[in-house]
Amino acid sequence: MKIKIEIDDGLAEEEIVIRCKSLSEDVISIQKRITDAVNSRMQLEVTKGEKEYYITIDEILFFETDSSGVVVHTANQIYETKYRLYELEDLLPGNFIRVSKSTILNSARVRAIHKNITGASEVEFTGTTKKVFVSRNYLKLLLEKLEEKRLMR
Repeated sequence: MKIKIEIDDGLAEEEIVIRCKSLSEDVISIQKRITDAVNSRMQLEVTKGEKEYYITIDEILFFETDSSGVVVHTANQIYETKYRLYELEDLLPGNFIRVSKSTILNSARVRAIHKNITGASEVEFTGTTKKVFVSRNYLKLLLEKLEEKRLMR
């Protein structure tokens, strides 16, 4: 396996490309480690009252809209963000997924899903009692994302 670094000062943002003959366990493991390393350092500016905080993306369970804007839920806190959900969809890494018109969740923090065939299914998160609902239209996409994550382990 060769590892090569190319410096291109014309890039708008850093880019990592993995070239391989086939998608082996080693390649998947490398991709996962790179993604985890990048996500663990990525921070989002949020507010609570008059204070500004910088929290890591990994801490976030989900984003949801309410009457005042978009709120950010961690295991123990609730913050506000200046971003709209559609902006967050473009900004956040791939483990964040929209699960309803008003909610984006961190699939890496999902502990359980209580499926409801006729309506919204309920999602539980690791390390907290907080829950969100997934609309039927988004459930299949969430289940595919969770299966993809499980296969990468």
